Amino acid sequence: MTHGRARRFVPLFLLLCLAPAARADGPAAMRSSFPDRRWGAVTAADAGLAGAGLAIDPATSLYANPALALEGGKVLRISGVLLQRNRDDLQASTTDYEDASGFPAIGEIGARLRFKGLGVTAYYSQPHYEHEETRFVGVDPGTGEVTGDPFPRRNESTSSTGYGGLGAALRLGNGLLLGAAVEGVFLKERYVSTPQVPEGVPADSFDTDRTATVVGGAIGAAYSSGGLVRVGASYHMAGDATYDGGGSDQAPAAGFVGVRVGRSAGPAGLFGARFLGARDVDLADPVSNPQSADARTEYALGFNYLDRAGAWDLRIGGAASPRPSDDALKLSRFGVSVGGGTEGAHVALAYEHTAESRDSGRNSSRNTIALTVEVIP
Repeated sequence: MTHGRARRFVPLFLLLCLAPAARADGPAAMRSSFPDRRWGAVTAADAGLAGAGLAIDPATSLYANPALALEGGKVLRISGVLLQRNRDDLQASTTDYEDASGFPAIGEIGARLRFKGLGVTAYYSQPHYEHEETRFVGVDPGTGEVTGDPFPRRNESTSSTGYGGLGAALRLGNGLLLGAAVEGVFLKERYVSTPQVPEGVPADSFDTDRTATVVGGAIGAAYSSGGLVRVGASYHMAGDATYDGGGSDQAPAAGFVGVRVGRSAGPAGLFGARFLGARDVDLADPVSNPQSADARTEYALGFNYLDRAGAWDLRIGGAASPRPSDDALKLSRFGVSVGGGTEGAHVALAYEHTAESRDSGRNSSRNTIALTVEVIP
């Protein structure tokens, strides 16, 4: 080792040896928003419309509104997403920051068919999936102040909510569609944080892995007026959860409403809103328990063009969610999707950008690429 390197190494080594056991500042900063679930795209249509079509567009998620089982015809569907996180708030507050990207995940696998006059759906959908991997130190680059661990810490976090369900819909004499579904709600919270320190230096590692499954259900309705206006709404509810390994959580309450103005082909405008219930969560670990998040409502507008020959389609949308108990915007989305196919198959590709303003005043974002493949029996 050269004298220059030795001079740089000795103060750092003394700092590490004299520093107290690692505090939870790093892990807490990494998971600063985890109680406030972010519902994202499940299909390319979800992403393209930024959620505006969840209650009234049969190309969106099968889980969203069970009444749409009688809309859109029979289909077998598989959808995947690729996520890229950008934690600008952490990057601006550390001296050493790395943010991994490109995390694939299942969006939806399911089918829609008709049986004795009923519309039937079977699905596994994952509307909430957040994964990030970072490496950073808790030292403010502007002031040099130690705000957390004075050494690098690698973190990996996964937070997800999945729905596995079976739904059915019927059409009343006046054209009103009613639907209901029985669902299993699958909750997962995983967090691993490992300090990168020389052997023998005191530092805390964290490893939390919590899973739970609860039974829930959904109800929904949809109605078309004159073939020009379609309205729809749905609501999902489930019981409280007890995690394997300790801790408790609330399976999400979620509601969707929407209006679509336009014919079945050609241009159409959409308005939608989604409601996510409050959450109280205790992971029974030393890092993040207990925490809570307020209920949140998100409003979206979208434009949809369906080729009259059925060969291609275009969707564009935007959405915003007010900060709970505050007029300032906290979350916004933009999406676009393009699809095409034949009578036997349809493929759609979409991009969605989600941005949020955190309490620190700095923005963070998530980019999502969604691919949906549908086979029409």
